[in-house]
Amino acid sequence: MGQFEVIDFKFLTINDANDLMSYTCQYDIWSRIYEYPLILNILKYLNASDQSKIHNTSWGFDGCHITFKNILDKHYTNVLHSDTRPSNLEKTIVYDITKNIDDTYLNYFDFVLNVSTIEEINHPHDLIINNLLAQLKPGGYLIFTFDYNENSCNSFGNGSINLNYLESILKKKITNSQDPNILTGNNSAFKSHIFPYLKCGMVILKKI
Repeated sequence: MGQFEVIDFKFLTINDANDLMSYTCQYDIWSRIYEYPLILNILKYLNASDQSKIHNTSWGFDGCHITFKNILDKHYTNVLHSDTRPSNLEKTIVYDITKNIDDTYLNYFDFVLNVSTIEEINHPHDLIINNLLAQLKPGGYLIFTFDYNENSCNSFGNGSINLNYLESILKKKITNSQDPNILTGNNSAFKSHIFPYLKCGMVILKKI
């Protein structure tokens, strides 16, 4: 894999969940009501600017995903969006994160984003992460989120990250795995969540 520094690796908790009243109208799907605002806050914290080149990968084409796309495009000029399906939406290309990207985008982006996609794909996490890291300039950031179900976490593509495998890739234990305040469908203010057992995590990597 490419060389990287782990900046953050944790589960979301009810203490750092975003205010539900501010986001329900925009992101009405678990766990996007927390992940999308979190991504925007991280970009701001990491000093993303209008000059930053950003790749929003595997973002989807429906509902809250388009809302997030539009907000990114409003705040940042140089955003590229991608998914495995073709789209007529602006600034959007076809790209499968299990594959190498076109040489045009190698060492190109300042930020690469991926929101709760890796756990849905039957493909080793390290190969996916490496494909995303390869797109970054040295010093660039990969920001991704994931869902985790401790009862279904021993394979790929089943809707839960393989946490042990991810920890071995990053060579780091998740920081707050025993915190009783870890955000789940049971303790979330968003009560229409149909997966009460699901947890949500976040990773920030810096390419060296």
